[in-house]
Amino acid sequence: QQIIKTVARRGYLFDAPLEPSYEAPPRVRTRRYVVPALAALAVAALAIGTVVVGQRAPPDRLTLIVLPFASLGPDDGQGALADAITEELTGALARGRLLRVIATGTALTFKGTPADARRVGTEMGVRYAVEGSVQRVGERLRIGARLVDTASAANLWSENFDVDRGDRARVQDQIVLRLANALDVEVVLADSQRAIVAPQAEDLALQCVASARAQAGASRERSLAYCEQALNKDPRNVRALVQLATTHASRVSRGQTLESSVDLAAAAQYAALALDVSPSDSNAHCAQASVLEGQRRLRAAIAEAQRCLELNPSNANAYLQLAIQHFFLAEPAQTLEYADRGMVLSPRDPRLSAFLLFKGWALLQQDNANEALIWMRRAQAVQPDSPNILLALTVALVQTGRDEEARSTMAIYLGLARTRARSILQFDHRPDPNVAFASFAERTNTSLRHAGMPER
Repeated sequence: QQIIKTVARRGYLFDAPLEPSYEAPPRVRTRRYVVPALAALAVAALAIGTVVVGQRAPPDRLTLIVLPFASLGPDDGQGALADAITEELTGALARGRLLRVIATGTALTFKGTPADARRVGTEMGVRYAVEGSVQRVGERLRIGARLVDTASAANLWSENFDVDRGDRARVQDQIVLRLANALDVEVVLADSQRAIVAPQAEDLALQCVASARAQAGASRERSLAYCEQALNKDPRNVRALVQLATTHASRVSRGQTLESSVDLAAAAQYAALALDVSPSDSNAHCAQASVLEGQRRLRAAIAEAQRCLELNPSNANAYLQLAIQHFFLAEPAQTLEYADRGMVLSPRDPRLSAFLLFKGWALLQQDNANEALIWMRRAQAVQPDSPNILLALTVALVQTGRDEEARSTMAIYLGLARTRARSILQFDHRPDPNVAFASFAERTNTSLRHAGMPER
């Protein structure tokens, strides 16, 4: 493996981790035959270089460069904003610990030159490149971004969105967090779809995460198998450990388990090992938050979710965890706040349906069933076969007087193979003893009975 890489027209790149050393190197006694030996080695190296010149090893997976964002139209300060977005997005992606990201200083050497994805990939040794632009449209800014495969120059993902010009720092944060979260999702999806003859632990872990995010029934179950295969190859693979912890804990949280103690014990074990291997991994702290909720320690769960957010402000799962914990504390205003922030951050994220769902639940806690129904229907439009969404939709339908539709929705829920909780007793999950949530849970159970859910 090369640790000194030649970068065409730019110089040399040292590409290896630095380890502190406190031992003095041993003294070497020079002899006369060393010089001829070194000369022979130099000739051999030259010969080898002649053979392999022009050949480069394929770039490491999950390597990326954020190319300088272009400022379109009259500058009016947009050039400085474009450079700031380039720098901050690079930092946000690096903090996420998913990618090896080329430093901004190197990336900015491409500023003002037409981007050639293949050339960038070859020179920088990266598999993916991000290109973007900033353009003023009236009193708003239009942001464009795309993810490119440097081997094929294929466009893997693109997005355009507008933001108010407003306060520069706030606008910059909004843009960077939204793009960082979207790229985290899209890079995992793109890399998991590559054909790999002999997948290693990390390959399987990426397949696991991508399948879980798809959230379809068969895909969700497949994700567990990928994670378990990854751990068979590497028992300390953090990505697989986190996904398994999250999956098992969410079964308890959503009331979709018949063995809550078994699922919770597995989730706790996976989360603890993930944190032991990587204490500063944002997703590991989010997984631990879900475990703590299952253990009925909601305030501790909120602290873990906040830690997750501190480590990676673009982690949409942190906002989802905070929305969930405040829902169980019967604090709908806070649930709505975090759900809304999550949706702004991640409007195309596979977790969008969960944000929509908990916004609907929070509105039901506020006795606003008509508006809750709107958000429950939106959640169902994103994920039509989710048992949790169908159950919540049933409650909203009953509370808005749509009894016939509520009963048919309950019948669909009970008929799904994915449905685990088939009675009120199995579904009823109360991780906190507060009176307000107990009252809400009783109203929910009454609605479920009315729609035809069995008691036991």
